[in-house]
Amino acid sequence: MGRNAPSGGAGWTELFFLDEVTALAAGHRPCFYCRRRAAKEFARCFATARGLPTVTAPEMDAVLHRQRCASGGAFVDVGDVRSLPDGTMVASAGKYLAVRDGRLLEWYFEGYRVATPAPETMAARLLTPPATVATLNAGYQPIWHGSAS
Repeated sequence: MGRNAPSGGAGWTELFFLDEVTALAAGHRPCFYCRRRAAKEFARCFATARGLPTVTAPEMDAVLHRQRCASGGAFVDVGDVRSLPDGTMVASAGKYLAVRDGRLLEWYFEGYRVATPAPETMAARLLTPPATVATLNAGYQPIWHGSAS
């Protein structure tokens, strides 16, 4: 948990990403303070994906922290990229790619570029934490940057 509360104590960390898809790939979730409706929907889908009636923010954070690449989470090799839900990000051949509508969008700091059909198989590693992929499969729909349209 960040130390950015007005009191200087535990609070949230102000993070800025291209879009929610990018934030989810980095192992974050919607904020219960500034995006309460999205955070509740994410929690509902997260719990559903795990077969739980409910889940708390600290429980989600613990899972996501263990699975994020920056925390040393294991890379998961992907077989059929087309089977991944929209909003999932993978790395392949030195590129970062997001899955949207059965296509792959190449990610850049400025936005997404050239959509290409996802091949049946490709060497790719999952960037989005597996728990978030399951949450996306359970129906959570992240917000995309305008360039992904």
